[in-house]
Amino acid sequence: MRSQNSQGLLITSAPSGGLLKILLFLLLFVSISFSQKLKVLYEDGRVGVVDATKTSLNALQRVVYTEKPIRVKYLDQLVYSSSVAIRGSGPFNFSINTSPGQNLSVLSAGASVSFSGACSGGLDNLFCSGGPLNFNVSSSSDWRLIVQSVGKNIFLSDVSTTAYYLGTGAVNTGRTGRNVLVGVVDSGIDLCHPAFKKPDGSSKVLFLYDLATNREYNRQQIQSLIASGNCNFDSLGHGTSVAGVISYIARDADLVVVKLPDQMTDADVMQAFDYLRNKKDQLGRPMVVNVSLGYNVGPHDGTSLIERKIAQLSGPGFVVVVANGNDGGRRVYGRIGALSGSASVDIYSQGEGVIDLWYSGGTLRGEFCVGSSCLSASPGESKTASFGGCSVDMKNVYPSPLNGDGNLRIETNCTGDLTVRLYSIGGTPRVDVYIFSLFDAMELKNHFLDDGFGGYLGTVLVPATSPKVISVGAISSSFCSQRSYQNLGFIAPFSSRGPTRDGRIKPEVVAAGHCVRTPMAGFQSYRDSAGTSFSTPVVAGLVALLLESNPNLDVDAVRNILTSNALRDSAVGNVPNNLYGWGKAFLPPEAVPGGGSPGGSGGSSGGGGGGCNSASPDLYTALLALVLTAVLRKRIRRVL
Repeated sequence: MRSQNSQGLLITSAPSGGLLKILLFLLLFVSISFSQKLKVLYEDGRVGVVDATKTSLNALQRVVYTEKPIRVKYLDQLVYSSSVAIRGSGPFNFSINTSPGQNLSVLSAGASVSFSGACSGGLDNLFCSGGPLNFNVSSSSDWRLIVQSVGKNIFLSDVSTTAYYLGTGAVNTGRTGRNVLVGVVDSGIDLCHPAFKKPDGSSKVLFLYDLATNREYNRQQIQSLIASGNCNFDSLGHGTSVAGVISYIARDADLVVVKLPDQMTDADVMQAFDYLRNKKDQLGRPMVVNVSLGYNVGPHDGTSLIERKIAQLSGPGFVVVVANGNDGGRRVYGRIGALSGSASVDIYSQGEGVIDLWYSGGTLRGEFCVGSSCLSASPGESKTASFGGCSVDMKNVYPSPLNGDGNLRIETNCTGDLTVRLYSIGGTPRVDVYIFSLFDAMELKNHFLDDGFGGYLGTVLVPATSPKVISVGAISSSFCSQRSYQNLGFIAPFSSRGPTRDGRIKPEVVAAGHCVRTPMAGFQSYRDSAGTSFSTPVVAGLVALLLESNPNLDVDAVRNILTSNALRDSAVGNVPNNLYGWGKAFLPPEAVPGGGSPGGSGGSSGGGGGGCNSASPDLYTALLALVLTAVLRKRIRRVL
């Protein structure tokens, strides 16, 4: 029998030791003060979430592995736009070849723009009769233009100068997500916001389930809440913004919202998946699930319990779309290959967090040091220590029941320069290092992988690492900040990069995410939002359009459609790659059977159209701080 570790408990008792198994299970359960839940792995390979006080002894005997919940965080906001971006410096002339009935709009920054030729109206609403539309740009410095199109998709061959794709083409597919369910696993929703109001006055939200209170509201109850004005179920505002982006893309889809607890964990997310899958089956309708959250703890290879849960529930008409993460500009992943002697992992820390090392191809002993104070653990050992004013909880598990690899996990609130020394004690193990910390308080000083474009490889978060999800990165897509302006059309600096630990390309696709117009919870207005949290619902909306046409598509079929139709330009480069995946998410009408006519909304001034002219850095900073209050707060045990 193995000892308890920070990941969980492996139970290897003989059949006659069933009582011991239950006692060990209960010991782990009562040691977890922040949660009433445990994630479990059963003998038959299923995973689940249980409350030991409500689970039968017979059911507990079938558990072979338990794991305490891991805190997860909502991903920061980014931006969304459409069509193409054109960048330049100084006076410039170019043209776009237009078609009869095409409707264009132009957003400009840093330049005055005039036009002539095949279109009439104003720059914000051009109606074209077909033929060249000529633009004259007057500027003495750098400038940016975003050209949006309804009625016909713009391709690079239509533009006489270098352009970069931004948009998805959703408005031109002729689909609106009718009869499709969209599951939103997030912080809740403001039911009263006009973004969720159908033309007939009814709500787009079909069900709202509050996981913390175990209360479900149906559409009739939701309408009553709206009528009474008691309708803001989103104190963070994140879920309202996410759901709003989906509604831009798939305006006729019905929303099924799961409100997570404020101090959410991955166990909560797993329970949300169960609820949504049951709802999809009860209603007999296809569902796409949007997950704009994640964490950087676990094997990152598809074998974590939350990834197993997704694979367990995935199937025809049930597709999960996940944000790749916003750690692309941070040194939170490192790799050491073929360790034959010893190596040091250096970390700078400003607060509490988790250092999670996974190793294969051999075994190792780990040593955690703060100055001259050190704590070591060999495979199978669990240690705790107090170094002056900080604490350390260190576990070295080999083999992990999740994947057979080794896992050295260190939970600490020590600050300053930290060192993890690794010693090979068998074979030549390869080591993958992941950092997850409160308020981005930790970062690697060595062994990180520079991607050559200002970011870092291997930074994709769990559960975007699952092979059974569509993972989404973000591109800079508007003018909400100086950084997005300079980076327009390219990968957003914060967008997490692949690969997964087992070498798979992530993300599958990228979409506009720097900046998107999103609804504000508690207000009847919108704001500019940035993050893979908001490029992800763009793609979830596209999946809803696909499911409208074919309700039986599974994640593999959806992946094939998205990757085969993704747009490539000079920013994307050769595909697939670990920044852009297979390219920029796009749906031509032929990819959505029955499509081909304009969707009737979302034109040049429609929701999600771009704008971002009123972006406020102060608002972004305040929102970021608010969202990060939901980040991991690990319980650090101190030695008495």
